[in-house]
Amino acid sequence: MFKNMKNDLDQAEVLELLTYAVLDRPEQGEKALRFYQTSDEWKLFGVEDEGLIVGVIGFEERADGTIVLHHLAVLPENRHRGYGRGMLLTLIKERSPKRLTVETDAEGADFFRNVGFAVYGSEDLPGGGQFHCVYEIDEE
Repeated sequence: MFKNMKNDLDQAEVLELLTYAVLDRPEQGEKALRFYQTSDEWKLFGVEDEGLIVGVIGFEERADGTIVLHHLAVLPENRHRGYGRGMLLTLIKERSPKRLTVETDAEGADFFRNVGFAVYGSEDLPGGGQFHCVYEIDEE
């Protein structure tokens, strides 16, 4: 079940998932959590399985119809089960954006490439690479 996490930001699972989304850096996970707690623009949704939050997707919507993804994470033991792809598809269905964009590392770029994003960037950049991923939504 896809749900708005605004009222659940104090749950330990949410911080754990955000920490995975920022490459296991707890200080960055806590910083991200504060953004979701204090910003009306940043939204965080999650997916539950049997009452456990197994994944989160954090984003902001821009006036031009772009959704900028800030965080996407699934618990390690629940990966490769379609939760990440499912959250993206639900986001597209519910928000009807013109495009989705995300900045990510090489591992994230592989995921986004596999779900249909165009990926721009290089692994030759400092820190293992930075990638800009874009998914254009066809208007039909």
